[in-house]
Amino acid sequence: MTRLHLAVVLAVIVASTIGTQRSAGAADSAVILLYHHVDTSTPASTSVTPEQFEAHLDHLNDEGYRVRPLLEVLNTLRAGEAVEEKTVVITFDDGYVSILQSAMPMLRNRGWPFSVFISSDYASGDYGGYMDWDQLRELAESGATIGNHTRTHTHLVRRLEGESESAWRERVLAEIEDSSNRLSEELGDAVVPVLAYPFGEYDSAIKAIVDDLGLLALGQHSGAAGSGSDFLALPRFPVASGYDDLDDFAERIRSRALPVQLVGAETHLVDDSDSRPSLRLRLLPGDYRADSLACYATAQGVMEIDWLGNNFEELVARPQAPLRPGRSKYNCTAASRSETGVYYWFSYLWMRKNDDGSWYAE
Repeated sequence: MTRLHLAVVLAVIVASTIGTQRSAGAADSAVILLYHHVDTSTPASTSVTPEQFEAHLDHLNDEGYRVRPLLEVLNTLRAGEAVEEKTVVITFDDGYVSILQSAMPMLRNRGWPFSVFISSDYASGDYGGYMDWDQLRELAESGATIGNHTRTHTHLVRRLEGESESAWRERVLAEIEDSSNRLSEELGDAVVPVLAYPFGEYDSAIKAIVDDLGLLALGQHSGAAGSGSDFLALPRFPVASGYDDLDDFAERIRSRALPVQLVGAETHLVDDSDSRPSLRLRLLPGDYRADSLACYATAQGVMEIDWLGNNFEELVARPQAPLRPGRSKYNCTAASRSETGVYYWFSYLWMRKNDDGSWYAE
């Protein structure tokens, strides 16, 4: 048998194996959805209407998706094991009352699990619009698990004026640990060891603190989660008005995790000397077409891509123009080789201060 014939035979065997695995219901990725308000009277940028939320749930049901508990899915992926095909996790940030009033009855009727991330001070005080501890217990009895969203929903990345690095670390530790302790006191076994970063903001120093505390963590950058994802900054697809129509929703929940490796030091704060920061990635093997890969920057669209070499294994992506102050994302996607309409995703967070060095307002 010639080398060519052997290669063809091996390719057939691999394709057959992949097909068998898929028909058996195995997948290497899961999609984590992020909602905030389910309401018609709250800001559109963080809201979906109850009608649209129910349409999303109907679509998940009609298309055979499996809604699974957050921690179960994360532990499975972290162990390098396959999850069920079409696995989806539903999460909410901030603990708004509309979750209890609007979302929870729809989810309970379907028997679907979900997770809600709470800032403990908001559940303890009269902030208005947030669930209190009794309401959170009611939520837990209906199938929800509760996660940490810090004590005061602060910007963890930001240092206070004159604050030393050690003082900053102690403050961040207190934000996370105080909230974890209060959640455990109030809600017991309903609490999961997972942190959702307020505003989706994090950097390598914060991730190190989270790792030391033995927690997993979720961001707000888009994409599916896979076994090769960063479990200290897992992607979620934010869903809100303007990004909630069923066509977009269907495309996102079909997505898979793009297997990549960051080349160079991890940094998320834009340096004043380079307002067009580049991202260097090494592509790892997977069922995607590397030659179809494209990257997009927030508020700009298609990015410049330079391939290093001729084998589509390493690239440098750079935005067309300076990033605006605030949070930006680089989203890189590549089409699946074997599944029509399926895209592999990788997303990277950037934060840029205002031109005068001050932090951007929310």
